[in-house]
Amino acid sequence: LAKISREFPRWLGRMHGDHKDYGRCFILNEKYGAGVICFRNLDDPSKYASAEFAFILVDELTKNNYDVFTFLRTRLRWVGLPEHETQFVGATNPGSKGHGWVKLLWMDKVFGDEWIKPIDFRGMFAYVPSKAKDNPHLDAAYWSMLQTLPENLRKAFVDGNWDIFVGQAFPEFSRSIHVIKPIPIPPGAPIYMTKDWGYGKPFSIGWWWVDNDNRIYRFAEWYGWNGTADVGLRLTDSQIAEGLIQRENKLRGKYKPGIPPKRAIQRLAGPDCWNKKPDYQGGGQGPSTAEVFQGSPYYLIMRPGDPNRTLKLRQFRERLRVPEDGTPPMMLIYDCCTQFIRTIPNLVLEENNIEDIDTKTEDHVYDETCHICMARPLSMEIPDERSSFADKRIRALEEGFIDEFERDIILETMEEQRQHDDIVPQEDLGYFDDGGVSYGNRDDIVDTI
Repeated sequence: LAKISREFPRWLGRMHGDHKDYGRCFILNEKYGAGVICFRNLDDPSKYASAEFAFILVDELTKNNYDVFTFLRTRLRWVGLPEHETQFVGATNPGSKGHGWVKLLWMDKVFGDEWIKPIDFRGMFAYVPSKAKDNPHLDAAYWSMLQTLPENLRKAFVDGNWDIFVGQAFPEFSRSIHVIKPIPIPPGAPIYMTKDWGYGKPFSIGWWWVDNDNRIYRFAEWYGWNGTADVGLRLTDSQIAEGLIQRENKLRGKYKPGIPPKRAIQRLAGPDCWNKKPDYQGGGQGPSTAEVFQGSPYYLIMRPGDPNRTLKLRQFRERLRVPEDGTPPMMLIYDCCTQFIRTIPNLVLEENNIEDIDTKTEDHVYDETCHICMARPLSMEIPDERSSFADKRIRALEEGFIDEFERDIILETMEEQRQHDDIVPQEDLGYFDDGGVSYGNRDDIVDTI
């Protein structure tokens, strides 16, 4: 806004900080039509419920959810202008919570039914990429700086790559590495079904098999969306149960690569599937999703998945990690599982908590997948933060990082903790073995130090 007041030529019009009719705006000279450019923010889009605009231009479009885009389009109308001449323009960078739906519409050209019938809007979307090489004013120092960036950031900034961006939750995911052609399920391989509940938002169901190395393979999925990013089908629990059984019957009917006949399926679902539903007909509480699935005629027995958000993020990443020895990662996806392939690269981290996914994004496939990640966990080192105060101090004493004076203070402090924390695992300190469970006595350890 400051640049507009300085850089727009005076003969073009005038900038107003608080116009009595239009607020902050730029009004063109009468010679050029006296049009008004109104500057607004999107902290609360409902403020514009009765407004009308001939053109709407949004800076940093991906900072917004799809609902904001939908609402703004209802304000895009002007007396005397045909509908197709009122225009919406968004300028933005890859990333943030709106990355998925922006990429879906403008880059991937995937449209829900509402964009196709009764009027086909698909030809009205135009993507204009802006790359660093388009700017003739960048000097050599800037280009040199770009080359020093990590590969994922370099692709985003230099090439405008929308598959890799700043803030991406899982830059490890690679279609060339993690996505494979379907292969038959080996005899005896455990099979899982994972589910994330959704109604207004999409539900997600995935089918997996596990090999002898505890590697998981996603071989089929059912994503409950209407073709528009993060918009659900609004199916009832009984409709989903019926559809699930129909799909599993088809998967069993074609063994390659479907479910082998008579193979048992372990079913995992989010804990919210055990919440009682309101009974809108007579008040009270109706059956939960799990009870509907378990009852007649479905008999689909599920058990709750582990919802720990920090641990499941770490398990998910560990399975995506590409081993240095050249072996495949511990999670592989059949190329028919298009919703996993679409949504996982679009996820971003929470701005104020990098240990969690931004739940405002389309995270349903991720949440569903984490159920099997937590049910079949991979071993990982426990971070030092999980150790108690005494554990850290003993380790510091062992490594000689503390002088004699501080040692006395530490030992006094440890006396207060000893009554609550008498033993420590041998994997941290190592002392003696007792029937397969290893312990160390703090008194002996401190005396030894």
